[in-house]
Amino acid sequence: MVGLCGVELEHPIMNAAGTCKTVEDVAGLARSAVSAVMVGSITRQARAGNPGNVYWSSRSYSLNSLGLPNRGLAYYAEHLPAMAKLAHDAGKPLAVSIAGFDAAEYAEMAGAVAAAGADLIELNLACPNVWDGGRQKRIACFDLRQTETVCAGVARALAEAGAATPFGIKISPFSDPAALAELAELVGRLAGEGGGPRFVTAVNTFPNALVVDEANRPVIETGLAGLSGPALKPVGLGQVCQLRRLLPETVQIIGVGGVSSGRDVVDYLNAGASAVQLATAFWNRGEDPTVFGDILSGWVDETGGA
Repeated sequence: MVGLCGVELEHPIMNAAGTCKTVEDVAGLARSAVSAVMVGSITRQARAGNPGNVYWSSRSYSLNSLGLPNRGLAYYAEHLPAMAKLAHDAGKPLAVSIAGFDAAEYAEMAGAVAAAGADLIELNLACPNVWDGGRQKRIACFDLRQTETVCAGVARALAEAGAATPFGIKISPFSDPAALAELAELVGRLAGEGGGPRFVTAVNTFPNALVVDEANRPVIETGLAGLSGPALKPVGLGQVCQLRRLLPETVQIIGVGGVSSGRDVVDYLNAGASAVQLATAFWNRGEDPTVFGDILSGWVDETGGA
């Protein structure tokens, strides 16, 4: 068993945000080998996501620019209880990733999903693929003041609702180690004050990647996109390793980026993660949930499940 913020997981392998949006998705993943079902990211208003081709992959990496497609908070407030029951009946916790466009939205959504039965809440402060009026919105985790305001608002909303649901933050890759240290200091301080983030998910896609075809046209409709898949693994491992040195032991880490085998799981756990998430391997398998069982079997073969 794996402990994540007081929530028991059968093993450390979870789906990542972006792979599960509906009751039907939860039902499929609940039958799979994942140890917890991650829903979202969800937003206050329903979003169609970005137009055109939003996913492309090669052997060594993938690009995506989904744009947070989801059915909106009203849908999830209504259907999360059924989602939670599906997950719980399968012996799995239900986690929900939320993505607001200001601190008030994060607080509202956190309170709503906690009341609807979420066991863990992940604040997505790292989506690089949200466009408005032809311009990208800022990635929240790079703004310490905004990160603090969001976390404080969520902690306050959960406390006022009497909800003990643990929450954490999902971050982008930080190429500046000093900036990563500043973020870790903030998270550690908030956690020490009580009610702050209890885990960090590292990392989301590497922002603003570009691949063009033979005609020099971007393979992704929006042009720029987030890079993930095997090429992201060294970046993700480096971030997890640094964060484990920087964060207090009370703040756990979920490792993400290029997880496609049992060996990848071992590497992230050795770097300091308590659990891992994956999306690219799932999408590249045609959204076949048996990929989680294959990776779990590989991890057991590598470690005996220890």
